[in-house]
Amino acid sequence: MRAIERDGALVRALDELDALASGADRETLAGLRERLGAGRLRVLVVGEAKRGKSTLVNALLGRKILPAGVTPLTSVATTVMHGTDEGIEARFLDGRSERLPADALEDLVTERGNPANCRGVAGVTVRLDVPILASGLEIVDTPGTGSVHAHNTSAAADALETMDAAVFVLTADPPVSASERDLLTRVAGLSVTTFVVLNKADYLDPAGLDESMAFTAGVIQDATGQPARIYPLSARAALVPGVDRGFEEFRSDFCGYLEHGRADDVRRSAAAHLRRLTGTLLDAVVLGRRAAQMRSGQAAARVMEFEARLQAMRARGKDVTDLANAASARMLAELNEAADCEARRLAAELGTRIGGLLAGELSAASPAEIERRGREQLARLTREAVEAWREAQRDRLENGLGELDTRLTSELKAELDAVREAAAELLGIDLAVPVPGQRLATDLRFFYTTRENVGQTELLAGAVRRRLPGEIGRRRAREHLRSEAAGLAGSQAGRARADLQYRLAEATRELIRAVQRRYAESTDGLASALQSAASYRAGTVADAERADGDLAHRERALRGVLARLADRYL
Repeated sequence: MRAIERDGALVRALDELDALASGADRETLAGLRERLGAGRLRVLVVGEAKRGKSTLVNALLGRKILPAGVTPLTSVATTVMHGTDEGIEARFLDGRSERLPADALEDLVTERGNPANCRGVAGVTVRLDVPILASGLEIVDTPGTGSVHAHNTSAAADALETMDAAVFVLTADPPVSASERDLLTRVAGLSVTTFVVLNKADYLDPAGLDESMAFTAGVIQDATGQPARIYPLSARAALVPGVDRGFEEFRSDFCGYLEHGRADDVRRSAAAHLRRLTGTLLDAVVLGRRAAQMRSGQAAARVMEFEARLQAMRARGKDVTDLANAASARMLAELNEAADCEARRLAAELGTRIGGLLAGELSAASPAEIERRGREQLARLTREAVEAWREAQRDRLENGLGELDTRLTSELKAELDAVREAAAELLGIDLAVPVPGQRLATDLRFFYTTRENVGQTELLAGAVRRRLPGEIGRRRAREHLRSEAAGLAGSQAGRARADLQYRLAEATRELIRAVQRRYAESTDGLASALQSAASYRAGTVADAERADGDLAHRERALRGVLARLADRYL
């Protein structure tokens, strides 16, 4: 508890806010108190999907603990902290906790073992006896934002709110994207210290890496307003100690930061969390008190006008359903048109490729060999072509949903600015009204079925066809293979389209829920304060005076917390 005992200002702020807050806010305060008492820095490893975050964490730990691969894997935020009794603690959404062996991790936190978090895991803590963790570090491997799994992006956004510092993982190839720039801005606003890693640096030659580094540095400067040191490295190569020089430089600087900057950053981050919470609580108190005081005449009319503006904004949160569904319908129509075009294009290409194969290396093959080898080639070509198309369409849908999300978030910010202006103009008060943020994308789980789906009639026909003698059998086998090519192109393009249609609908629903939640988080406290103020105005003068006295006491206490935190930590 030495960290708390050394810092009376934070202890006092925690105690005062604990008495003024309720519900989820008190849970947040309890978590801050525990981390502050232990002097433990919470570092989030953040970034978009498939950037190598889990592999980087494994390299830092010096052990392959977290599942890693080429597809988006992490579906639940995984906290790794020090413990001599190694193992996993899983917390479930229904309130249960379960202690499990380390080899159960993949079944809990990956899309493979726990698709769409069907097991209802709220979070996982891994305890390891590793030196870097013993220095007072807890490191969090987050699901990738912009993932093809929408629920993963939501989990990552929730985790951002809890961080002290961050390791932001980008890649040299592909370079930093517009959505990553947006995420950088958000992380910079929440993290007291941010390291930037440029993974997959080994994908580029020296000239290409220099170009990527310069481009990344410019994006970071634009997104955060601050220059940042960028560490080019290969996380995969770093799994072997001493192999990757870039990783060794990053690890050395990161460990030096933990030794010399950790304690101060724990306190700075706790103070920032407390300031944000205090500002939200103060908004509701100031608004409620001012509205209660404006009891009659023009003053009461101004309160009613402000309330009408707030209610209009809250109603706007419901209107996003129509806007999002309309945008989704446009993307769906474009997807269907693209799928029809792809099926026709692929059928023609497969026909040409199979024709060349039949005229070449399979020209003298037996009917059975023509069908066997022809179908193998056909299945491979179909998978490659449809997968390339599906990836392109997935990127298009994700970009479309990202643009929609950005548009809706921008509109929410503009409306919150209008609420602040209305509060100042009509009520003469300044409100903070923070803007919650979150990124969303499509969710895809897909596999190809290229086996021949036949009934008893075709089974018999195939057996006969493969036994026909000479050129007759070969001709029948060629005809069947060409027919199969046309049918397989349409069926597999159709499967890809159906999967994308479903995931687009799923992601649209998630986006609508998230935007509505943002509106609610931004306005619920203010609406509740106005309702309380209305009841005070409807009561007796004595009741109103007592209520004002209580609110004045809360306001003084909250402003006192903000003043002490500002004096010490700004």
